[in-house]
Amino acid sequence: MEYSFSIYQRMRIAGLLGETDLAYPISGGTTNAWGAREAWMSEKQAPDWGLRQYRGPMWEIINAMSLSLVGLDLAMMFHPVAAKHVKEITAQFFEAVPKELDAKGYADWVNANLKR
Repeated sequence: MEYSFSIYQRMRIAGLLGETDLAYPISGGTTNAWGAREAWMSEKQAPDWGLRQYRGPMWEIINAMSLSLVGLDLAMMFHPVAAKHVKEITAQFFEAVPKELDAKGYADWVNANLKR
């Protein structure tokens, strides 16, 4: 997670600072969260970790949300429950955007903050 977080963050910052090769939407495979043993290990092997049916989607949600915070635009997701929750959480984020920013457009908001 730490390595991915750092890479996505550097890509987003470079794109915002004018690097034309990185000034595009970023897509990421948040399904890699399923590679963590905590996501897939059975309850018999790790009874203290809880049910696998909850752990896997939670790992994917945490992965997608963490990478979204540093610039991920499109999360390629595996589990439908995880995708549903990420969609709901991001919708809540955008509810908080003031209407005047929404009318001007996202690009204008980014440019206005970079000029400060």
